Amino acid sequence: MRKNCVMNTLLFRGVMLLVFLLGVEVGGVAQEDNQDVTVGDVSNTNCANQARGESVMGHPTLKLTRIDSGILGELNNYQANCAFGDIKVICKENEQNLAIYVDEGTGETIATCICPINIYFTIFNALKEEYNLTVLGHDIGLVSFKEHSVVEIDLITLDQANEEGFSYPVMAQNYWAYEITNSVKPGYDLSQSLAIDNYFDKQLNCVFHNYVLPSVYNYLDVQAGLDQEGTMVINVLTDGIPDKDGKRVAHLFFDIVNVLKDKYHLLLNHTVMAGSENECTVCLYDGDFTVPNQDELSIPINDSFNYSALIAAITPLQLTGIGPNVMYYDLQGRRIAGLPKKGVYIQNGKKVVIK
Repeated sequence: MRKNCVMNTLLFRGVMLLVFLLGVEVGGVAQEDNQDVTVGDVSNTNCANQARGESVMGHPTLKLTRIDSGILGELNNYQANCAFGDIKVICKENEQNLAIYVDEGTGETIATCICPINIYFTIFNALKEEYNLTVLGHDIGLVSFKEHSVVEIDLITLDQANEEGFSYPVMAQNYWAYEITNSVKPGYDLSQSLAIDNYFDKQLNCVFHNYVLPSVYNYLDVQAGLDQEGTMVINVLTDGIPDKDGKRVAHLFFDIVNVLKDKYHLLLNHTVMAGSENECTVCLYDGDFTVPNQDELSIPINDSFNYSALIAAITPLQLTGIGPNVMYYDLQGRRIAGLPKKGVYIQNGKKVVIK
């Protein structure tokens, strides 16, 4: 009888211990589920040194990765005011709804420009498998972590992708030119080179050093992309013939985004355009290059082409925009009939030199 009582007591204690342990575990989960959603570990990249307009922003995306304590967030190409202060991420959860906002803070100065930054953060206690998501006022819809631990969202099209991510085209953006003609001193090295810096994720920061500007031009741009064979092609486009005497020299700054590979075959071209039917392309560099890892790569450029002879089919008058519909005046203010001869003239209120 006593033996049975001991056995019953031990069995009762074992059951109570098991219930207690289960209760603690269930209670822990319930307590974790009831905890407020908080945001921590917020960091961001810096703005670029130069002001950037809205039209040259990168592609804004939000990447969410499920972890044990919640969700890792990565907001790429967020358009921040150049005078932002401390970046804060605010997240609110209401049953199945999750909303993410960004507070840029207040900077020390007032700026009217914007530039792209990447924001990284952790959403603690966001443990549900599915959420109706709102980001920066965009109603994304239902996102699910049931089958994939990573969800990526295009904040322009509101499309969603999983682990494989989106496939955005390689392209050049944030182009600007800094003319150094007046600052070139005797003995200055005017050799041309293409500097590539891999500072941002999937983005190359490029500088075409000592690019020789045309003496007269109306259009200058940089474009980049991949051809059908996967070669990275960079085109410098202008509507003027480069002045080989080096009277006008500039550094061309631009970014190439969505760079996914570690190695590319590179073509750097200079394209002279005179309307849609007349153009000529000169290849300045043709070779393989390895994308640098948090470092700068400098590719020497040997631009020794005689553009004037090469584009004999395109006259210098066409390339400088001189035509019958363009009005020219001499320095006394008298209108010139037809095409002017060599000399200094007034066009659109500015002095131009016809060679």
